Amino acid sequence: MREDLSTFAAYASHPDFGDEVVEGVILVTRWQVRFESEQVTLEFPITRVEIEMADAKTRQIGFSDPEQRGWFVGTFDDQILSHPMLLQQAHTRHQVRELKSQGELQRRLKVVGVFLASFALIAILVSTFTSIMVRVLVARVPQKWESELGEKWLLELKKETTFIQDTNMMAKLDKGVSPLIAALPDKNVKYTFYLISEPWPNAFALPGGHVVVTTGLIELADRPEELAGVVAHEIAHVTQKHVFRKVISSYGPYLLIRLFLKDEDGLLGILGEGSQLLLSQSFSQEYESEADAVGWKYLVDAKIDPRGAIDILTKLKAVEGGMSGLDHALRAFNSHPATEKRIQVLEEKWRKLKDKDKFVPLEKGEP
Repeated sequence: MREDLSTFAAYASHPDFGDEVVEGVILVTRWQVRFESEQVTLEFPITRVEIEMADAKTRQIGFSDPEQRGWFVGTFDDQILSHPMLLQQAHTRHQVRELKSQGELQRRLKVVGVFLASFALIAILVSTFTSIMVRVLVARVPQKWESELGEKWLLELKKETTFIQDTNMMAKLDKGVSPLIAALPDKNVKYTFYLISEPWPNAFALPGGHVVVTTGLIELADRPEELAGVVAHEIAHVTQKHVFRKVISSYGPYLLIRLFLKDEDGLLGILGEGSQLLLSQSFSQEYESEADAVGWKYLVDAKIDPRGAIDILTKLKAVEGGMSGLDHALRAFNSHPATEKRIQVLEEKWRKLKDKDKFVPLEKGEP
């Protein structure tokens, strides 16, 4: 403990001592900062002494004298900065104010850091809890209701869009998707494919197994593997329930809890109304990335070369600039965001894939 208010426990160091320090005390007078120990006595004139924060974490205060090179006196008692002798002299008073302002700034930064860290932790917990609730709610959706909703959407789309029958294009599409569909894990869903007369290359899968493909996509693809890559991605949107997850997630945690406690009819009513957003809005990057990953797995499981997904994305990226001319009826087919990033992620998946020789080449060209 300090024996008097002018004495502070301290230590002195010098390069000649190596890593060793000399323990002693600091006495502050009107004329000097004095360090005393059994081995060493140092006197730093008050008009020349330099004060620094030697260690911000431990609040270690350091004193030195430019004319006594190598000598350093330190103390862990930051109350020395409140010593009246240091505050009376203009030379030391200015340095003390600077150190205190730095300390206050660091304190505030720590408070802000703790607040931000706490906020981030809460946000992560809320996000995790919300994600779990959303998935539980989506799992309650009956397959029959989902199929009926898909039929409803298909009928609405047929009122606004030109569906065509083209046996050659359908045969080309079938070469890529037949092995894919056969390898999908859920055998209860029957997938039906439709063609839309539209030059922009794209595709979309509706709930219940309705997969809509534009003629522009068929013409753009050179290999069946490329068509399989697009269809696998779109089917993954359906199998992962992205439409329903998107609608439910838009309600926020409080409303989600209320929805969680409601009956099934209430849930389906909300989904039936909110899912109309699909025709005017695209999926988030999170859902796109998940659909890429799940679609890639579907391709690999079906022994279809997944690089077809990379090739068709590269081609789609080249025509993205012209997609701005789409009318409302085709907003559902709007190009996906961050195509370049998606390509890079899939290329990394290919590099990490161990068994690259198991894929069965699909027949190329027109039937």
